Amino acid sequence: MKKLFYISALILTLSLTACAPSEVDDLFDENPAARMDNAVKNYTELFLSDGGRWLMEYFCSAGEPGYNYIMTFHKDGTVDISTKNSEVNGGAFITDKSLWEVVSDYGPVLSFNTYNRAFHVFSNPEIELGTAGSSSSTYGVGHEGDYEFVIIHAEHDKVKLRGKKTGITIMMSRLSSEVAPTDEDYFTLLTSVLNATFNNRVNDYVLTTASGKRYICNGDGGPINSMFWSFYPEGGSLLDNGEYMNAIFTVNGVHFMEPLSFLTEYDENDVAAQSFEIQPDGTLLCTEDGLTTIKGPSFADVFHQKQIGWTLSKEEGKISGDFLTIFNQIVDEAKNTKVNNKPLNYKFQWLQLGYDTNKAKYRLYFRFNTGNNYGSIYVNHEIVDDHTIKFSFDPNAEVPYDNNGGKIYGWLPSMRAMVELLCTGEYELSSNNFMVSNPLLMKSKSNPNNFVEIKFDTASL
Repeated sequence: MKKLFYISALILTLSLTACAPSEVDDLFDENPAARMDNAVKNYTELFLSDGGRWLMEYFCSAGEPGYNYIMTFHKDGTVDISTKNSEVNGGAFITDKSLWEVVSDYGPVLSFNTYNRAFHVFSNPEIELGTAGSSSSTYGVGHEGDYEFVIIHAEHDKVKLRGKKTGITIMMSRLSSEVAPTDEDYFTLLTSVLNATFNNRVNDYVLTTASGKRYICNGDGGPINSMFWSFYPEGGSLLDNGEYMNAIFTVNGVHFMEPLSFLTEYDENDVAAQSFEIQPDGTLLCTEDGLTTIKGPSFADVFHQKQIGWTLSKEEGKISGDFLTIFNQIVDEAKNTKVNNKPLNYKFQWLQLGYDTNKAKYRLYFRFNTGNNYGSIYVNHEIVDDHTIKFSFDPNAEVPYDNNGGKIYGWLPSMRAMVELLCTGEYELSSNNFMVSNPLLMKSKSNPNNFVEIKFDTASL
């Protein structure tokens, strides 16, 4: 047996020796300069191919979110660069033309070597301080980003770059006109998809790993759609064990600048997720493991959040059963009910459920069109489970309503009926979107015909 092993080893050695010279010749038959020239030529042709239109997911540092850039490369050595981000042109869409080329350095490098108003603000070592239109000439440190990128890997539709100065990984992908006919169309689409995926009014998004660990995700001192995120384990706190990561949002989802390596701290089976794609239900699914998700808070938790006021719909088909009957009665009674022998003649505006920050109480809130005629009736609400809530009202409580609320509660039988309806049984919350959860459908569990759509206002966002 040992003899057979030696013979086999000898045959393998002779085989490797026989083939080695030709492989070496194939690999090194060109001198380094020629290989570099060929690489520069091939990458140049790649950027120009199929219309030459690419999306760059640009990061300038770990302290800022990523920024989307559309770059259209031309054979005459020019490139059109477009963006719409908060750091350029006052946040308005901008496109500018400059020069580009692939050059040889310590490898092939994509260089944007003349100033471009849309792009070079991030690599300019100095930026002017002050507001737009100001004559201020005070200068400070810039964004310290890159304008030259080492080409690490390339395929027909994707290119991986590394910032020559920062070392940050930058991804480019081919952008077809089917996604967006014009550059400005892309950024309009991007805003629409972003607003459908995240909402400034909603806090406490939830990341769940493949092993079941849960992390609370929020914006770091701002809205989550700013793409600078904070994470902490559910049940923990941001102060004690929080993590911070920056990301970029594209029409396909979210890509973090670095992998979320903290997810693997306690379970080696978890993948250090980095990219998440938008799913049909609005949630985000990790592309690395196909299991880690980012979802909005439960419907009941969204309903409970203090910064949100839910307006009851008056639209046909979005309110039904006793809700619709009583709502119409409120409208009629507000106009015709007599107080001191005179009709109120109030024109009813809206009903809303939400938190009164001044009183620190939950309330049924209403408005009529007579000056400051707002009123609150204070109700308690309880989260039964992730999608179920119930209400209660105590007319003998220390503060059952404010001054206007007490008047309307006493004057209008229909308002009392609305409070009674809310406090009858449990209500199930549902939505087609598990991220924004707006609007929600609130439906009685005891009588499914009693439902109303509730929605919070996003007009000011």
